[in-house]
Amino acid sequence: MAIVWTKAVSVFCLVLSLLKLSSALLEPNPFPKTLKECYDFRSYNMTPSDEVALMIQNHCFKNYQYKQIADGKIWTAPNITQEGMNYINSLFRKLFGEIVASSKSKHQKRQAAVRFRREVRSPGAFAPFVECIRRLYNTQVSANMNEYQAIASLHTGQALQSAHDGAAFLPWHRIYLLLLETACRGVPVPYWDSTVDHVMPDPTRSIVWSEQFFGNGDGQVLTGPFRNFQTTVPGDSITREIGTSRNALFTKEGLAAVLSRTRYSEIVEPKRGREYVYSLEGHHNGPHNWVGGHLPLPWVAAFDPVFFMHHAYVDAVWEVFRAQQIRNGIDPGRDYPLQNEPGHGPFDIIDFRPYFPPIRNIDAMSQAVARLVRYEPFPSCQNNCNSSPHLTCVGGVCMSRARPAASPIESFGGAAAFGPSAQDVPSQSRVLAQARGPIPGGERFRSSPFMDTRNRPNTIGNAPVAPELEAASFQARTAGMRSKRDASKILHYNVSSNAHVQSVSSLERSYTNTFIMDGVIDVKRWVYVPVRVVYNRTNANGNDPTFKANILKENLNEMCRAVGSGASKVYVASNGLDYFGTYKEFAIIDERQPISETTAAVGIKNPDYGAGEVMFSAYDSCGRPCRPFCLTSIQGKQKYRPCSGVFKISDVFALDISLDNSVASGPGDDSSSPSITFLCDENKHWPWKSAFFEIVMAEYQSRDRQNEATFKTTEL
Repeated sequence: MAIVWTKAVSVFCLVLSLLKLSSALLEPNPFPKTLKECYDFRSYNMTPSDEVALMIQNHCFKNYQYKQIADGKIWTAPNITQEGMNYINSLFRKLFGEIVASSKSKHQKRQAAVRFRREVRSPGAFAPFVECIRRLYNTQVSANMNEYQAIASLHTGQALQSAHDGAAFLPWHRIYLLLLETACRGVPVPYWDSTVDHVMPDPTRSIVWSEQFFGNGDGQVLTGPFRNFQTTVPGDSITREIGTSRNALFTKEGLAAVLSRTRYSEIVEPKRGREYVYSLEGHHNGPHNWVGGHLPLPWVAAFDPVFFMHHAYVDAVWEVFRAQQIRNGIDPGRDYPLQNEPGHGPFDIIDFRPYFPPIRNIDAMSQAVARLVRYEPFPSCQNNCNSSPHLTCVGGVCMSRARPAASPIESFGGAAAFGPSAQDVPSQSRVLAQARGPIPGGERFRSSPFMDTRNRPNTIGNAPVAPELEAASFQARTAGMRSKRDASKILHYNVSSNAHVQSVSSLERSYTNTFIMDGVIDVKRWVYVPVRVVYNRTNANGNDPTFKANILKENLNEMCRAVGSGASKVYVASNGLDYFGTYKEFAIIDERQPISETTAAVGIKNPDYGAGEVMFSAYDSCGRPCRPFCLTSIQGKQKYRPCSGVFKISDVFALDISLDNSVASGPGDDSSSPSITFLCDENKHWPWKSAFFEIVMAEYQSRDRQNEATFKTTEL
């Protein structure tokens, strides 16, 4: 055992020497006064608990950040007006009010739903939605963004990590749909059942791709109610290229495959191999890719209103699945996978922050949310295709009628007559789209489980995300930070405001940071510092966490076990207190060991861009906070003592490594002990309270500040 430990220490020291990570520039500081006052006020006369501790930490930090922004002390997005902020916040307040009201009336009958979504071709379903979307698009919230674009911008950037490729996909988009309907003053989003288009001999001939419905589908959208719609990139008009890629629209076979499952975990990502046919998100990818243009690109898909009608159908399929679960005695509000990707755990926050009191993934799966919507049955020959004049019953299934031909029909690339025909839309649409070139929207959605050999190749293509889109995404998420919220209102609905809670994920997935600091995406503004993590979770019952029979499946709070190996994650975050920037990383620990120790490299502000103040925090995969200990000098000895986790980033010394791998020399090269260590244990206490910490900070503050103490690191 001693030999193994010696080797581990040697490897650890070797890694540190290669990276040359330095902590000499970090100088421990007390909490800012207003932040400490918030912690004390929120925890007054309360019994410490892990969940509440993280909720208070997040709430107080956000409020502190709001005040810093309002006082002009840190950067905020310059191009969003106060009216725009108020608009987005008002939508979330209204929606959250509806959810709370629905939760109080859970015994009401299903008919009490306030939104009735119908198939887009059903009589009277489409026109009210169009009227709303055009009203939103023609109402500005700032000089460079209208109301519709502001809502579409929420489906961009870092939020996509928790909106796709995991169990949160369905609850995230359910809230997103409800948000748009709130903006539409209760007008429901009609659902687009693309299975009735797929069964056509040529789906590109569907009437939905006419001026009467979605507008043209081959090139820049110049016809229909959404003509000339644009993203937030100047000149980036919405484009489509229907019947491209190899992906199929929604199919009857795909629908049957999804509805053949019984558990939520069976229809959500990640899925590979044969199991992918049961993935509802996988089948959702098909229409995105089939429509082409902007819709296959997650960053820009929501700027085309077809996005919301497509997702209304996805949500309708999920609701049919939930109804089946209820009939089978399964509670769909609690049937959540045990293992999830980052951001997709049951207690992870749906990433619309900072706009409204946070709601967790598990909350969005509740009946309180589901009761807000009722769906018209899917078109079938038994219900006369919902009495739609645009649908017809053929061979026992409903099929969309074709749009009127506006010009002679041509085949794709000279294909035979039985192949799908080219779009009979003004050639100007194609010319404009091809002249503009690839769409700056980033990567495409993953392929769907079913292919359609009738499709033609994509000719427009895609390019990296445009800077204007990244700016709009960041603005949409930072704009609302000037309005404060009362934590008591958050607690009223039992919705945690903890932005950090993570259930365990597969260990292969990394965490991706945006490297945005003060509104600028630049890795040179960031530098790494080492943060040590000591994990000491005593197992009072003596159970082996790798023994699956020990998992208490009836308790949702136990959905944080390690994967089979016993390995788990501890997340470490840095939040700027006087700069706008957040960095998060994780460290892998071994829950089987009495004590597991590791180190993570966490990004903070590069002092070359000025001095700063940063606060570190850490929590394990169950959302339990860890206690910070700082390397301090007391009576001439370097020791770790409880501290705030707040540090001054000194501009006196140069860092030893930055993210662009440039190396500089500086004091502290001979020391390997990080300035901060987090202890993750079972002690029940508030992480920000320690009597000894107050003594240490008082002693530190009484020293002569002219000495510019740097608290050089030494080995434990």
